[in-house]
Amino acid sequence: MKHNILTALFALMLLTLTACEDEVSTIGQSIYDGTVTIKVDSIVGKIQAASFNGGDIDSRNATKLLGRINVPEYGSLDCSFVTEMMSASKMNIPDSISVNDLDSMRLVLSVPRGSLTGDSLAPQQLKVYHLGKRLPAVPGASFDPSDYYHPDSLMGSRSYSLTNISKGDSAMKKEPYIRIAVKMNSMKLAKELFTKYRNNDPVFDWPSTFNDYFHGIYVEQNFGNGCIANIAGADFFTYWHRTEKRSVMQPDSTYAPQNVVVRDSVCLLGAQPEVVSNNIISYKISDKIEQLVAEGNEVITTPGGYIMSLKYPVLDLIDAYHDRGMALSVVSSLSMEIPAKTISNDYGLSVAPYLLMVKKKDYESFFKENKVPDGVNSFYAEYDSESGSYKFSSMRSYFVEKYQAYKDGTYVDEEESEFYLVPVSITKETVENYSGTTTYVTRCQPYLEKPTMTILDTDKSVICFTYAVQKI
Repeated sequence: MKHNILTALFALMLLTLTACEDEVSTIGQSIYDGTVTIKVDSIVGKIQAASFNGGDIDSRNATKLLGRINVPEYGSLDCSFVTEMMSASKMNIPDSISVNDLDSMRLVLSVPRGSLTGDSLAPQQLKVYHLGKRLPAVPGASFDPSDYYHPDSLMGSRSYSLTNISKGDSAMKKEPYIRIAVKMNSMKLAKELFTKYRNNDPVFDWPSTFNDYFHGIYVEQNFGNGCIANIAGADFFTYWHRTEKRSVMQPDSTYAPQNVVVRDSVCLLGAQPEVVSNNIISYKISDKIEQLVAEGNEVITTPGGYIMSLKYPVLDLIDAYHDRGMALSVVSSLSMEIPAKTISNDYGLSVAPYLLMVKKKDYESFFKENKVPDGVNSFYAEYDSESGSYKFSSMRSYFVEKYQAYKDGTYVDEEESEFYLVPVSITKETVENYSGTTTYVTRCQPYLEKPTMTILDTDKSVICFTYAVQKI
């Protein structure tokens, strides 16, 4: 009897569940069938592009170039620089030291190990001149220093080579910089600075007031060929001597107090980002590169020389999206990959590490206003040595904006699809957050660090366009 009752109750529960399931509505399924199609359009083919001489460039840079090279495939490059100096806020010299204790002043140029192009053993010579008047705010690569200094204003000269090999193996491995110390011919500047610091002269209150007093220096390559150096630092050191009592070993191996002359130094002036500095670049393009461009090849060179114009086929992408996307479409990603290679040479000249893709109409203002790639009007790509190409991978926002303008009838083809490709230096900053790490571009400027020559194969460019389509 008890068994029959349990069986009846179980059957009643099954009927109840079945009734609830039969009442589930199918109206939603008639509208949404859960089918999402991912469309991936890859356009492989030639992009309209051409190389042209970009003319004067913004040659302000924390890195200063010095030297000459002559490469048959690349051409000849001659680099010098001018810079204002930033003064120290105070002079950390003991009060017991007088102006008569000063020994010398030297300009020390610092070159990071490996930061050069060419032969590090090539003999060279440089000269340092005092500027006769203040530099303009933006001198430019074609700046002529002859109007700003006189040959009689020579402060010092130095023969050098960009190697630490003479210091021995252990010292060469430990030293991160190659130092080029140029002794000043006169003690006049050292003594004037010392006296002004001791008298708390207001000339040191602001960079502008100091540069009204000391206008800066011009450093030129006077002799030598075959090497270009990246000067990371240019600092004036003042040296002095003092006498102090020290315990000195005697001939009988005992120690006794004795007066010893000790030399010391302090850096009072340095070329810093806050003041004006400018590379003076003279680049004569080789006949080989000129011939390649004449034959229709897309060539980009640095520092200065050729850049490239490009017409991005955004209208073709809009047509493809409009024809196939239909309703409820979402753009996932848009990228462009351009194969690249360098011209074979014996100096190790390679391709530019980064390329900036910026709208033609925004090209000049981009660098003048210190902008960074925003993913809408400008983009950047790093050279991938494994694939031998540059990939611009964050172009989705650009397409979405252009597609909306196309639908609204406000799209302007010529302005929105014409770009320039320019070699640049990229400075990044990585920030950690709860979801991981995010990398931001904090600075983008024309690439000046090394001579490069890049051939872009736009005939084999690949544009990859991905979007999701929800069919109704």
